[in-house]
Amino acid sequence: MKTAIYCVSKNGYNIALSVRNRVYPDSDIYISERVYKLLNLENENIEKLFVITERVPLLLDKIFNEYDLHIFVAATGAVVRLINGKFKSKDTDPAVLTIDEQSNFVISLLSGHLGGANEECRKIAQELEAIPVVTTATDVSGKIAVDILSQKIKARLEDLEGAKRVTSLIVNGEKVGLHLPKHIVDVNENTAGAIIVSNRKKIEISKIIPQNIFIGIGCKRNTPKEHIVAKLKEVMENQNLEMTSIKTAASAWVKADETGLLEAMEELNIPIKFFDKEEILKVEDLIEDRSNYVKQTIGVYGVSEPCAFLASSGKGKFLVKKIRLGGLTLSIFEEEMTEVKE
Repeated sequence: MKTAIYCVSKNGYNIALSVRNRVYPDSDIYISERVYKLLNLENENIEKLFVITERVPLLLDKIFNEYDLHIFVAATGAVVRLINGKFKSKDTDPAVLTIDEQSNFVISLLSGHLGGANEECRKIAQELEAIPVVTTATDVSGKIAVDILSQKIKARLEDLEGAKRVTSLIVNGEKVGLHLPKHIVDVNENTAGAIIVSNRKKIEISKIIPQNIFIGIGCKRNTPKEHIVAKLKEVMENQNLEMTSIKTAASAWVKADETGLLEAMEELNIPIKFFDKEEILKVEDLIEDRSNYVKQTIGVYGVSEPCAFLASSGKGKFLVKKIRLGGLTLSIFEEEMTEVKE
C-alpha cells in the first residue's frame, strides 16, 4: 500500500515518524516548509521526506491518486477542506485518515471499505495506543458490507450501486442470502436481497414467490370494490411485498355477503375465508388496537388481526398489525417458510 503522511507541526512530524517506523516503513512523509526549517532538518538527510513548498490543495491535485493511503496529522475539518473536490467514487478513491496532534484519535475519513481506511485506522490506532474512530454503518453495527465481503474473498464488485442497496438491507436488519457457486445452499429464510458470487458473465436467476402472506380485512358496509383493491395494493407496495404472495384473505362472518369485498377478492384472484364470532373470540388477545364500537356492534373488538392469524398456521409474525385506510382495516401476517426436505 503506497502511503503518504502529512504533517504541519513539530509534534505532527514526530507522530508521522512514529507511524512510518511502526506501520508503514516505505511511506513518504510530506512536511511543511516552515516546520522543516524550524526543526533544522536540512542536514538530516532523511529518506522519503518531502518539503511542501506550495499550497497543500495544489500539491494534492498532483499526487492524490498516486497513493493508496493518505494520513494527515491535522484537524479533521481542515483535512476535509484540503481534499474537497479530489475524490470521485468509493471504488476508486484512495483511503484518507486523520490523526490529531496528540495522537489520541485515529479517524477513518474516506474510503473506509474498498479503500481500506477502516482497517488501516484500527491498525495505526493499535500501534499508537490511540482510539480508532470508524463511523460506517456496518462497522458500528457489527455487520458486514457487500464491498467488504468482496474483499474478503478476493473478488471484484460488478455493480457498486447494487452493493450499496444490498448493504442497506443488511444495515436495516433485513435477511440477505449468500449464493455460492460450488453448491446450492438451501436457505430457509425469506430474504429481501441476495449476494451472488460467480465469475460467470451471464447468470440465470429464477425468483420463486412463496404464498405465505395472509391478509385480514375489516370494512364498513358498502365499501366499494375499487377502494379495497387500491388500498390493499398500496399497503403491499409499502411493505415491499408481491401481490401474488397472498395466499388467503380473511374477514369476519358478518362480511360474508359484502359485495365490494367479494368482488375485490375475485378481481385479485385471492381466496377469502370468513370466521365466526366464537373463533375470533379465542384469539381476541391478539387485538392491540381495540374498537369498542365494533365490540358493541358485532361482539368482538376487531376483525383484521384475528382473521389474518386464523387463516394462517399461526407460525410466523405480523408485518402489519392493523392499519386504517378510510373505512377499511388491514392486517398482514407472514407465515414461516416451510423447510425444504431432500
